[in-house]
Amino acid sequence: MSDTSSRPAVPHRPLDGYRVLDFTQNVAGPLAGQVLADLGAEVIKVEAPGGEAARRITSTQPGLEHLAPYFLPLNRGKKSVAVDLRTDRGRAQVLALADTADVILEAFRPGVMERLGLGAPAVQERNPRCVYASLSAFSGEGEQGRRPGIDMLAQAESGLLTGLRNAEGAPTVIRSTIVDAASGHVLAQAVLAALLGRERYGRADVIKVALYDVACSLQANSLTLQLNADGVPDAGAPADGRSPYATAPSGVYRAGDGQFIVVAAYVPKHWKLLTELLERPELAEDPRFADQAVRSRYNAELTAVLNAAFAQRGADEWVEMFRTAGLMASRVHTWSETARSEAFAEGRLAVTVTDGGRTETVVRTPARYAGFSPAADRPTPRLGEHNDQLLRQTAATA
Repeated sequence: MSDTSSRPAVPHRPLDGYRVLDFTQNVAGPLAGQVLADLGAEVIKVEAPGGEAARRITSTQPGLEHLAPYFLPLNRGKKSVAVDLRTDRGRAQVLALADTADVILEAFRPGVMERLGLGAPAVQERNPRCVYASLSAFSGEGEQGRRPGIDMLAQAESGLLTGLRNAEGAPTVIRSTIVDAASGHVLAQAVLAALLGRERYGRADVIKVALYDVACSLQANSLTLQLNADGVPDAGAPADGRSPYATAPSGVYRAGDGQFIVVAAYVPKHWKLLTELLERPELAEDPRFADQAVRSRYNAELTAVLNAAFAQRGADEWVEMFRTAGLMASRVHTWSETARSEAFAEGRLAVTVTDGGRTETVVRTPARYAGFSPAADRPTPRLGEHNDQLLRQTAATA
């Protein structure tokens, strides 16, 4: 990987020697597997003969059609076996692998793994030390829990799109797979907790994580307001111009060059500093803006005042001034600007892995450790690349 110069001579990673079978596809489950792989686990992708779905979600941008941007950043250093689970032979091969596994990750619709004879009871009867982690769209044991779903559906149904509208008034789906990504990290966290519990108490747990639950947890503040609002519709998104929370000024504003900046100055000392930097000390004395709670009730008026003030200079000039003075501010970046930014470079967020002439550059998983660097330092596996290595013995006995 790109930061191998800082790698300890003899790294010891938390999951060295652990084996994970990853039956998941697309984003959430593979991200959990990627976190475990970076922590040292041997992660084996169990794929259908045609490969997992994300291998086929390729770029449509001219010159980059060969890239699979959902697959590449989430499958570094994993192994791949292609197995037909619809056959007795395939199921026997995978059960034999499961006998050697510490963790199983799966994201089929509820009931599918059980019908294949690969559900938690069947696996843990053979291998009591195997942590079994299931990812689904919804939770619960009833009709809702059996529904299929993806990131976009979870965004829509959880209320995450509240207040996000385009110029025509239609809801705007968040283009980044934010629910999938958050769910992947939650799933990895749960697996790590279960492995710790297994080591301490000797029992392998069964884990369930649902996209919808994670999407709701991302909005705990707004949904907490709603739960206590006595039936008031959309208490977390008032239509009268108020900020739903005592956090004004905090938001997106237009600068004089047409660019947008975000500024957070709701803390009393930051609000006072902002009025001084704008050379508008009278704003601090205005009864509409006198304290944090009042400012939020008059947020529409405050936003209009600030937009007028910010129109006097360009975005970069304001951001430089505010950061120098100690205020939190930034220009709103595009993806291309982010990939070229100093913050992205300083954080070494781009990871380049090579093997046998193949080179892949992707975004790293975010956690950093002083004692080791991520273990997944090889490119993504070719479909079925490790069949001979991992299935030869089981095929002979199946």
